[in-house]
This record gives sequence, structure tokens and C-alpha cells, in this order.
Amino acid sequence: MTRALVVVNPAAGGGRTARAWRRLRDVLAATLPAEHAETRGPGDGERLAREAAAAGAPLVVAVGGDGTLNEVVNGVRTAGRGTPVGAVLTGRGCDASRNFGVPRDPIAAVRALADGRDRQFDLGRAEWGDGRRRWFTISAGAGFDAAVARRAQSVRMRGTLPYLAAVIASVHLHRPTPAVLELDGVAEPAVPITAVVAANGRWFGGGMKIAPDADPADGVFDVVVLGALGRVELLRWLPTIYPGTHLRNPRVTVRRARQVRVSAPTPLPTHVDGEPVGATPVVFTLEPGALRLRVPRGA
Repeated sequence: MTRALVVVNPAAGGGRTARAWRRLRDVLAATLPAEHAETRGPGDGERLAREAAAAGAPLVVAVGGDGTLNEVVNGVRTAGRGTPVGAVLTGRGCDASRNFGVPRDPIAAVRALADGRDRQFDLGRAEWGDGRRRWFTISAGAGFDAAVARRAQSVRMRGTLPYLAAVIASVHLHRPTPAVLELDGVAEPAVPITAVVAANGRWFGGGMKIAPDADPADGVFDVVVLGALGRVELLRWLPTIYPGTHLRNPRVTVRRARQVRVSAPTPLPTHVDGEPVGATPVVFTLEPGALRLRVPRGA
């Protein structure tokens, strides 16, 4: 396969991608020799990317949101190739733009596919006890944020209001849960936690600065641990994640590690790049430089 493959998720951004693609398709055709394929449901992006990478495509591009990019990265990684990945972000969150320097403007992102460069970033890998494995570009976690993601996914409506409803419901049902963390092979005593986030980048959740000092190319996770926050305290501190001032709370800590294992007597829900997957026990492992991402030449 000598041409790039563009994987388009028309449902991303509540249908915003379908509308944007009508305009982007002509710009892309004039910019980059490529074929394109549209996804029809969950898992399609991963399959298409895996097949393209295995066939020797020089570049696989995700057109959609952060979830579409996650599927494409998983497809390429599963194929066992070092195929570069591109991103044209047309969803709502666009944390990949904040974390990796991918242009937020879709037209600029398309142009960068042709005249940009491939940068190496770290990639996270999540593994569960049943043998499942998923890669993630931005973050993975266990606890409260995964519970929110699971509730939001169960609501057919998309957008801000359903997400806020999931947050409120999760806060109402929240109880700190005892968990054991193991960082780079060193186990810590069980303590009640609200959430654990293995952050590869600073931003997640559509602009929340969960790990203000994280660097997606430094070879380690910033492991953010939200300790035993009560419901009222949690509700009060959630807005402070956007500017990153949640770290002022003494119950919030940040450490660095290449591998994080989370287990709990009562299994905690888990997520990768905001997509709910499985439950603890889970192991998050960093793969340094495993992601080749097309970015503007000056980025």
C-alpha cells in the first residue's frame, strides 16, 4: 500500500466531523495522496488502521476526536509496525492538540500531514488480568474518572449536559475505596483513594490540566493520585482541575513512574483515553518513543 489511509469517524463530535469532512475532503485530496474510509461503529477505526499498517501504508490519519485517534493508534500498534499516525481533530475534546501540538484548526492539520514531520512521543499500555490490552496516548486511570466515563457512555445523548449529569451522578454515589498502588515494582500500603491517573500528557477530559508538569516525551508517567475525597470536597475541587490548581489539595499527590499497578478488594472501573474499559486489577506501562505522530514542522 503506497498511499496514506485516512480513517474518518463521521459520528465524532456529535456529527460535527461528518459536516467538516465535506470541506476537508477536497483540501486533503489536493494536499496528500491518500485513500479514505469511514467508520460505522466502535472498533472500525482500529481494524482499518491495523489493516492499513499491515499492508505497508506510509501514514494512517485519524479524522475525528481523541477516541478516533486512540482507535487508530491501537490499530497501528497491534499491527506491530512503526507506521506514523496523523490527526485531524474535529471532535469536542481535542486534548491531543493541547498535548502534542497537533493543529486545532482542521485545515492547518491537513496541511501539516504533507509538510510536517514525524515526532516520537511516549505511548501508554494498559493490561488487565483477563489478557486484554489497550494502548493510550494521553492518560489512563482507575476510580472516579472512569466511573464518569462509564456513565457518560451509557447515555445515548452526547455533549456537555449528559457529561455533567454523569459527573453529578458519580459524585452522589462516590465513596473512597481502598486500593493498592505499585509503582515501578514497589508496592505501597492500601489506602482509600478517589482516583489514580497515569498521565502521559498534561490535559485530559476536554481541557482539564490533570498533570500540569507532564511531558509526553520524557519516558515516565506523571501518576496523579486523588486520595480520600468526600463527596462535598470532590464536588468543590473538580473545577480546579481545569487550571491545575487541584494539586494544592494535600490529598492530591503526583509521582513519576514507568509502570503503575492498581488493585483493590472491590474492583474499580478503569478507562484509557476517556473510554471505559474493564476494571482493576490493571497495569499501566509506558513505552518510550513508541508513538510516531505527524506534527507541524515547527512543533
